[in-house]
Amino acid sequence: MPVPHSFKLNEMVQHMPQDKVLWIDLQPTLHCLNKRVAQLLSRSFAVQRWSFQHDLDESCSVATVHDLLRQTLVGSSEPMHLVGHGISGTIACLFAEKYPDLVKSLTLLSVDTLSANHWSSHYLDMRSQLPSSRQAILRHLSSLLFSQQNPRTVEVFPCLLAKCLDNEFIQGSIVNQQHIPDLSTPREVPTFVLNGERDFVVDTNSRDRWSKSLKSGDRFVCMEKGRHFFQFDQSQHVAQLITAFIQMVPGPWIDRELSSNDFTSLARS
Repeated sequence: MPVPHSFKLNEMVQHMPQDKVLWIDLQPTLHCLNKRVAQLLSRSFAVQRWSFQHDLDESCSVATVHDLLRQTLVGSSEPMHLVGHGISGTIACLFAEKYPDLVKSLTLLSVDTLSANHWSSHYLDMRSQLPSSRQAILRHLSSLLFSQQNPRTVEVFPCLLAKCLDNEFIQGSIVNQQHIPDLSTPREVPTFVLNGERDFVVDTNSRDRWSKSLKSGDRFVCMEKGRHFFQFDQSQHVAQLITAFIQMVPGPWIDRELSSNDFTSLARS
């Protein structure tokens, strides 16, 4: 029997305790798509994964997730750098706005200011409007979300999405959409947004929407040819960009900060 509102905190590598990165993971089935980036980040930082799972028979709100996440971060010796993709990034952004003292920086992958823009929301829209089977919709959706298309991925990706829909945190259901406020960059937390150039879910106009709230020190990068899960097939570049951003955030390691020009050069490479 599943434990209601449970979460796992897995330490991946611990090289430099003063530089702590917490990967927010509300859809553990899809962590295999983030794993390579997390491993690369662990070469420079102490990377941990915050994995959440709730009882399928019990409703779960954003407030519930935030309360559990807060319990974890309050127990940390210092604020942490949060990283999240998609809905996990959306929830992390709202958390950083609510509890800025617990967050050193925020990195968002494939996140829009329009909080309804998630792959699962697009699936629910398709499922409610199209006379196609669930399997057919998931296969079509997978072809839009991922750059890599070979016989193995064509078989695996729809299965991953189906398992996530059945067991993990998503925004609403076919008959009811859970309301989540739209986003802006947290006022007191340095923020880095990475979105894909060819993302079916988060369109290219997201740059304009984010620009209205970007602060001095915030960064926005559009990943060339990237789709919604660009971190899966561009893991090396994504890890380099996140590392450069975190090293720019003021902290105990300020002597090894990268300049903004260094970051811009890396983003274009």
